[in-house]
Amino acid sequence: MLRSPLCLGMRKEIEADYIGLLLMASAGYDPRVAPSVYEKMGEISGESGVSSLYEYLSTHPLSKKRAKLLSQAQVMEEALSMYREAISGNVVAGFL
Repeated sequence: MLRSPLCLGMRKEIEADYIGLLLMASAGYDPRVAPSVYEKMGEISGESGVSSLYEYLSTHPLSKKRAKLLSQAQVMEEALSMYREAISGNVVAGFL
């Protein structure tokens, strides 16, 4: 089955959000802030009235979806674990 470039682009953006969350946590920044940043970006950009067709054709997930994905328990717990290590003064080992 062939995948469209749009689908692949969106998957890469979601992966980039996940990696960014882990990087910020390992640098000592609280990852719980990230979802609210995406929600605020969605408000500012006026995404609330965006059609499902626009979302389908976009290479970036809507900010609300990005916030929801980053807030998932498994993702956030992994980031919080790295954050706790970083703020305790321990060096966070690579995560990839």
